Amino acid sequence: MKNITSVLTWILLVAVGYLFYAHFASATSGSKGKSTEVKKEETPKVVYVNGDSLLSKYAVFQEQLTALEARGKSMENTLAGRGRSLQQEMINAEQKAQSGQFAPAQLQKEQQRLMQKQQNFVAEQDRMSKQLLCERQKLQEDLEKRVKELLTAIRKEKGYDFILNYGPGTGVLMVNDSLDITKAVLEKLNAKN
Repeated sequence: MKNITSVLTWILLVAVGYLFYAHFASATSGSKGKSTEVKKEETPKVVYVNGDSLLSKYAVFQEQLTALEARGKSMENTLAGRGRSLQQEMINAEQKAQSGQFAPAQLQKEQQRLMQKQQNFVAEQDRMSKQLLCERQKLQEDLEKRVKELLTAIRKEKGYDFILNYGPGTGVLMVNDSLDITKAVLEKLNAKN
């Protein structure tokens, strides 16, 4: 019984050895005749634009921003004039009240009128601030839309896989200046308008 086990073990060892040799011998001899082609993965084409430069050098955006800021200053001046006028009315009413020129009922009416005028002034101030904020947001959205459309066209035309935004506050820390397409994008943006 012991001999049978030893003989079977030897037979199994020889069979495993033969299979091991046959497997690796055919792999090396088979690879000599065949040329194995290793596929090289393409590296993605990545470029970037400098977002701050786009904002500061895009002519149409700068013109619209300047016009918006001028409207803001105009509104601010209008409100400042109304505020001074209201303040002067309040000072005059207070002086009249102290000098006794108002009857108690008349004083109460004047106080209510001035309070209503002040509330209207604050409401107008809020309305103008919201209007300017909405106009600025619309300007930003229009800019973003134009830039995205242009970058999409450039990406398709040039075959770029990624176009990154580089600048302060972005996730991109370092860039290779040869990958910068900001100048080309600006030329196309400014040429469109």
